[in-house]
Amino acid sequence: MLIAGCEEIATTFIMNDTQIMYESFLEDINNLLNTGDITNLYEPVDLNKMSEDLSPRLTKRKIPLNKDNIK
Repeated sequence: MLIAGCEEIATTFIMNDTQIMYESFLEDINNLLNTGDITNLYEPVDLNKMSEDLSPRLTKRKIPLNKDNIK
């Protein structure tokens, strides 16, 4: 997700029922599909890198940079 967002590379996520080892996987997938966010997925250093990488792209598209753009 980090590379797909910062480098604008299209990505496909495929998961089948045999890959579900814990019920929490389903909760994470549900959150991702409904909100686009998985709580505590990224470390602060990764969030800072995303902010630095995305800032010029957001400015170019006239999208304000705030914490809701970078999760």
